[in-house]
Amino acid sequence: MDGNARFVSGRLTSFQEDLTILAQKTAEKQEPFAAVLSCADSRVPPEIVFDKGLGDIFDVRVAGNVAGDDETASLEYAAEHLHVPLVVVMGHSDCGAVSAALEGGTLPGKLPNLMAALRPAVDQSAHEPGDRLANAVRDNVVHVVEQLRSGSPVLSHLVETGKLHIVGAVYSLQTGKVNWLPAATGG
Repeated sequence: MDGNARFVSGRLTSFQEDLTILAQKTAEKQEPFAAVLSCADSRVPPEIVFDKGLGDIFDVRVAGNVAGDDETASLEYAAEHLHVPLVVVMGHSDCGAVSAALEGGTLPGKLPNLMAALRPAVDQSAHEPGDRLANAVRDNVVHVVEQLRSGSPVLSHLVETGKLHIVGAVYSLQTGKVNWLPAATGG
């Protein structure tokens, strides 16, 4: 939260340390304090959004911040082998993948698989008041958090034993602020 506040206010600090960290810390091993599952959108790089440097965040990025087998396995690796105590599922405002899922239609290649992963959020948002895209982005984050908590035996066990927290957030492209979702933080 502090790093995002520095980002929003334009007082970034992490990049000043990156070359020192590269030489002293990350060449031999990685010890991230969190894993972030976020959208592959080029405007949403977690290290910058949270003002963190090399080796601080284990990134898993995919369009629509969905959690397929590969993304879940990556998060399991981070939690089980790197012992990260925190997984953040971070969506963002005006997500193109979620927007495409809302629009529907026929898509080429593997895109239908991505749209299928976003379908639960699209369906849920149809019954909610307010901005449909914003609702679907939020609902997708909540869905993925729950999917990770209950659908992965590795992550579920770590959550149950108190070794891992999985939380959700939505990043605003307009303001740079990360808004934490109570429904996806256990609160």
